Amino acid sequence: MPACLDTLPSELLQLIWDSLGAADTSSLRLVSKRIKELSNGHFSVVSFRTLRTNLGQNSLQRLVNIANNTYHANNVKCLSLEDWANDVLGRNTDWARLPSGPVINRSAGAETLQYLLVHKLVNCRSFVIKHSDDHMMTDELGDPIEDEHNYDGLSTGDTTNLLLTIIAETGLKVKSLAISNWGFKGSNSFGGRICTAKLSLNLFRQPRFKIPWMDLHELILEYEITHDQHDWILDLISCASNLQVLSLGFEEGSGIFLKRLASATSAPPLRKLKLTYATLCGQLILDLLNNFKGSLVDLCLRYATSDGESSWNSILAFLAEKPLQLRKLSLFYLCGSGDTWDSNVIHFPALRKLSKVDSMIVTD
Repeated sequence: MPACLDTLPSELLQLIWDSLGAADTSSLRLVSKRIKELSNGHFSVVSFRTLRTNLGQNSLQRLVNIANNTYHANNVKCLSLEDWANDVLGRNTDWARLPSGPVINRSAGAETLQYLLVHKLVNCRSFVIKHSDDHMMTDELGDPIEDEHNYDGLSTGDTTNLLLTIIAETGLKVKSLAISNWGFKGSNSFGGRICTAKLSLNLFRQPRFKIPWMDLHELILEYEITHDQHDWILDLISCASNLQVLSLGFEEGSGIFLKRLASATSAPPLRKLKLTYATLCGQLILDLLNNFKGSLVDLCLRYATSDGESSWNSILAFLAEKPLQLRKLSLFYLCGSGDTWDSNVIHFPALRKLSKVDSMIVTD
């Protein structure tokens, strides 16, 4: 079989590896020198499109090595900063982090990352910050505890501040930013909050941050948003004048935040809005839809709770009477007030009345 593959014309080989992922492409490249040379372009694209790093010393050096290969570096589109099994973000790297304040961007690790993003990985404009609580100790409020167990690593707030400070100091234009803290690996709940003290909020309100931030198309904040971050996050949303996808996570206080979002005067042209662990009523959902009227076509609600005066039956009946512009409505694990599962929503006949919704996903 390998000999047969080696005799195929290059056009047919191209069709074959266009359907393969990185692992299968790597195996195919072992067949012959000819196939390896012909697959170089595809291998670089699928293998280096998204780079994962835990910002540890060895991981940063690997990032440097990839960035020094211009061909591979130009194919990097997304950088994922995430903790790995048996390790935490940024361990054994010099971050010059103060226990109660933001990471100092003049540290060796920060300067290396900034140099790579500005001068080497010039097409990398999407970023993911992914944490779990497997290695992070928290207090009763969910904030990280800086002890010897995780002192030399980076918390979610540290990593977020590091990246946003690079944007402010260099004018780096970002297309997508996703921050995820889902607790212990495999869990369905948020693991904790971003410690606000770790964020340089005054810096992120300045024009040198807001101007490059205007290019943002996707913002995903899947962690427990706290009251003291409402003003900042609303500012992030309003400044992203090209924002099309917004995903927000809550554990408490969602009603106050969403009412402010629904009445914001400078609403971006959102096409998709996803809310997780939010407390909602029919009028609040309608206000949100109306504030993004003309652009919003996709609404997703996950682990959402109806307020104390409404059930999901009544909420959907209320919405069914309104002229909605949605093309897709996705509902996952809807919960009634008082943590009672409102299972009747699965068979609620008013769902059929939402005639302008092209597709709907409902799950219990």
